[in-house]
Amino acid sequence: MASSGAPSWLLALFGLNRAGQILYTSLFVLAVPALMFWTLLPGMRFSEADEQLFRAARHGDVAGIKESLDIGARVDAEAPTDRKTALFRAAVFGYPDAVKSLLSHGANPAVRGADGRTALEVVTEAIGEEKDPAARQALEAVASVLKGAEPKR
Repeated sequence: MASSGAPSWLLALFGLNRAGQILYTSLFVLAVPALMFWTLLPGMRFSEADEQLFRAARHGDVAGIKESLDIGARVDAEAPTDRKTALFRAAVFGYPDAVKSLLSHGANPAVRGADGRTALEVVTEAIGEEKDPAARQALEAVASVLKGAEPKR
């Protein structure tokens, strides 16, 4: 193949010589475990009970929150995608009773999501953007609950 006149780096790039075969085999051998780690591991850390807790928080279902925690959901479990907890979900959907329930079960209001913000910071921003008066009032009630739960400095 080297007699074709093409530079050896080009042959390696297209996998047409021994160096290229080694390169692509190495990439494949490294890519498969990396892909498995990237896709499977976060899902393995997030249990069905955790998912049930997030659903309950997203819908303001206080009884569902308690039930989820009773079957083993972790109150501060982080979603694999954005590292936010069920407290964030209940807060941004404007459910002060669900937020109170999560806090009473030990949810940490100081947890920061992947964006670096706490639930209170996210809710405060949402209040400023909310046009619907009823939704704004619900978010303000959530912010009040979260402010009361902040650690005293």
